[in-house]
Amino acid sequence: MMGRIRGESGSMSGVQFDEGGRYVVFGLSGRTLALPVAAVARFLPVPALEAPPALPPVVAGVFRWHGRVVPVLRLDRLLGLEECAIGLYTPLLLLERDDGPLALAVGRVHGIADAEPQEIAEDLSFEGCALAVIRHGTGTATVLDPSRLLTLAEERRLEDFRTQATERLAQWQTP
Repeated sequence: MMGRIRGESGSMSGVQFDEGGRYVVFGLSGRTLALPVAAVARFLPVPALEAPPALPPVVAGVFRWHGRVVPVLRLDRLLGLEECAIGLYTPLLLLERDDGPLALAVGRVHGIADAEPQEIAEDLSFEGCALAVIRHGTGTATVLDPSRLLTLAEERRLEDFRTQATERLAQWQTP
């Protein structure tokens, strides 16, 4: 299953959190979470993942997408949630970022919701990653800010890892 959310170009730097918006709602470790639709380029099934040496624990592996290396982050580990197994039917949310694509492994995609964001309690903010809550079904979903998922130091390490993985996989290309 592959779903297209928006065009292939763009970056997360333009993601806006307006009053009333569209959100990709998904489940992970018994929680209902959401990302702005503008941040998610596609839904993808898990492809065969490469596991280069020195793989950080929050990275499940990498795959190639249109010639670019895409790290797959374990959002469960990143947010300190109960771990979920990653298997054949695990959905990925592909994010297009200024520094390259990134995929988030999630438990289940519930769909797209149009909702008004509401203020979130400080103790539910996943250390500043969550901005709001929205109503979804009979409950709520916590809206994550994709630009706050990683610290600056984690961003640098991820970029170093992406560069190393790209160089390593390039060695297998035929001239």
